[in-house]
Amino acid sequence: MKALVLTAGKGARLSPLTTDRSKSMLMIAGRPVLQYILESLRDNGIKDIVIVVGHGRDEITERFQQGEDLGVRIRYVYQREQRGVEHAMLTARDELEDENEFLLVNGDVLVEPEMVSRTIANHGLMDADVTMLVTLVSNPEQFGTVRIGPNGIVEKLVEKGGPDRYVSNYAVGGVTVFTTEIFDVLQREETMERAIESMISSGKKIAATVWEREWAEFTWPWDILKANRVVMDKMLRGRGTFIAESAEIHKNVVLEGPVYIGEESVVRPGTTIRGPVYIGKGVYIGNNSLVRDYACLCDGVHLGYAVEIRNSMIFDRVNVGRMTYLADSLIGADTCIEAGAQMWNWRPDNKPLYLQYEDIRVQIPMRKFGAIVGDRVVIGVNTSVYPATRIGTDSIITPGCVIDRDIPPKSRVWAEQKLVIEPRTDEDESGKGER
Repeated sequence: MKALVLTAGKGARLSPLTTDRSKSMLMIAGRPVLQYILESLRDNGIKDIVIVVGHGRDEITERFQQGEDLGVRIRYVYQREQRGVEHAMLTARDELEDENEFLLVNGDVLVEPEMVSRTIANHGLMDADVTMLVTLVSNPEQFGTVRIGPNGIVEKLVEKGGPDRYVSNYAVGGVTVFTTEIFDVLQREETMERAIESMISSGKKIAATVWEREWAEFTWPWDILKANRVVMDKMLRGRGTFIAESAEIHKNVVLEGPVYIGEESVVRPGTTIRGPVYIGKGVYIGNNSLVRDYACLCDGVHLGYAVEIRNSMIFDRVNVGRMTYLADSLIGADTCIEAGAQMWNWRPDNKPLYLQYEDIRVQIPMRKFGAIVGDRVVIGVNTSVYPATRIGTDSIITPGCVIDRDIPPKSRVWAEQKLVIEPRTDEDESGKGER
């Protein structure tokens, strides 16, 4: 069986982290989402893989090449215009025409090997024409949903459409087995919703495989933090600490809980690392720092003196200056955060946090959530950033700013200050003792 992986979409809701990259190249515990997908396919014996690329395609093709390093064979199909799942599938039709069946995987889902194996096994047991992985969610209005009848048969599929359109709390899980008949049906019906409805009406069997464990799809920035926790728990909890032989850990470093430390990383004296924590290759952590509770430092990250990081995803080659605080935040690659910066992650009045996307205001399902910073950003000394604030790619923020609103890409931000100098008055003198 071949696999078709869709990675072409722009992922605008995840901006600025997806300004230049595909959603499938977001980092989770030090590796791209797409790597988890490819490894899950390979572990199930699926080594012939077609990837539909579009937005951010260069990074994907450069990273994975033809798949040799992972033991798979990859062919790429370029979708010039991102016109949805249906168009992406039809774009790759020629690569799959010689197959009776194929596995479709959405490139914005964190896929485990068992998701693949159970979907394929159930497809055979049910003798189905289509078998889709589904999972229970608390916010079905944000997903495509299905209504499941007796014996696990799908009666209806509804694509994303808001609070009035979902048909159950079972969301489509992003792993589906199709027969190649789907291409003719999609060509005729144009949308997946109508295609599945047409197949059901004609007597085709659409089966559901229920995934009852944690599941992550990448729609909003906080989904990255959720996926990071899921992977770290499986990777580290109950397995102890791993430290690469070439890592340099000073004897006065305190390690608590499960920690992963990659090759050639350096941790200086006085630092505490409280797991679960992932530290990639070539990371430098300065003296007296505190890295804790699901922090992920990808390859080449550099932390200065007395930096604190908690529950954050720090992409490759980020430089964080001394005495900076980062919590519940997402920091894009090649960004520089200078000394004393503060990423606020909660409101003092404990009111809910919201994220603005175009004309939609979405409540964040976390009481604490920090900044979302794009690639190649410079954040100046002693800058403070309000919770749930986006800072666009290639922006420069000069020292001492308080960032209380989203910053567009390629912006230069500074704070105007008026310095007032005047003679002291008699009242100033008389009040001196009262201070």
